[in-house]
Amino acid sequence: MDRRRLVEELGRMGLTSYEAKCYVALAALGPSDPRTVAREARIPNPSSYEALRSLAAMGWADLVVKKPATYRAKKPKTVKAAVESRLEETFDSLEKLYSPEAAEETELVYTIRGREKVLGKIYEMLRGARRSVVLAAPTMGLEDAGLLELLHGAVERGVKVRAIGDDGATGILPPGAESRTSSLVAVDLLVDDKTAMISLPDYSACGWIDSPAVAEHFKQFLELMWNTSSEA
Repeated sequence: MDRRRLVEELGRMGLTSYEAKCYVALAALGPSDPRTVAREARIPNPSSYEALRSLAAMGWADLVVKKPATYRAKKPKTVKAAVESRLEETFDSLEKLYSPEAAEETELVYTIRGREKVLGKIYEMLRGARRSVVLAAPTMGLEDAGLLELLHGAVERGVKVRAIGDDGATGILPPGAESRTSSLVAVDLLVDDKTAMISLPDYSACGWIDSPAVAEHFKQFLELMWNTSSEA
């Protein structure tokens, strides 16, 4: 797989374009300063500083020397194990959503495929929000103007909006939204404690359910994520 494909695949996992390019460059270079990484990755120098700090925060790289700043990529196997662990936790939670305790009627998890359709469902959920919105999304999942506009609209009409993003999400979210940071590999959305969704970060596919009983399980998962995340 060539470097371009590697960057694309890392992007599907939630890394920004600059983060993906920097990790690939750093893995090839070995311990390097941000300027060297920027030159290898063919990105602006200031962007490499920010991307490398983000990679270190996510556990994809280590700062081995502070002055001058020198970073080293963590071994791909180590990163893979950490990502798989997070994914396992996420899908364990999904399994609980899919197989809730017996209810009076069968609950279904609906699958949507295709970016436009997934975003369309998210827009519908946000437009219908009346009391609360909880969103967890990596920067890649927040780079959609329509989503941000609807979050802003929810805040303006008095909806309590809480959002968890990665370090790259700082400053993207609308004023008035409570925010925290964490390492994320998927997009999670809960509206009014009854409609829940989990989506791939590129919005190519998602699962959603409209059930207060099932959403309560999802709410507990998001509360745990919120409580263990860092203040933005």
